[in-house]
Amino acid sequence: MYNDEVMDRYQNPMKNGKMEDYDIKIDEASTTCGDKIVLYIKTDGNKIEDIKWQGEGCILSIVSTDMFCESAVGKEIKSLKEQDDLAFVENFPVKISPGRINCVMLPLRALRRGIKEK
Repeated sequence: MYNDEVMDRYQNPMKNGKMEDYDIKIDEASTTCGDKIVLYIKTDGNKIEDIKWQGEGCILSIVSTDMFCESAVGKEIKSLKEQDDLAFVENFPVKISPGRINCVMLPLRALRRGIKEK
């Protein structure tokens, strides 16, 4: 069902862990399935200098959050918030069924909700 890239990322997430020196902390949970994440973000002006996450959930939410965090480093917060939802889901390494889109969208939804300005 999942390819090697997804399984490897799930078993060996790159950006998982608590950040002690952060500027922004965002808690987000999915009401549909119970996935929960916390994003720790260190900013440099309007850019993300570093980002880490902690949480629990299904393989799709964990992998999506880790991939999102890795790709967010060095990017402007505004451009991340304005990402197209469809493009975000289409860039995931496996096809996502309509019922699982919320799992994949969890980190982007967290960023949009947690950072109102910038």
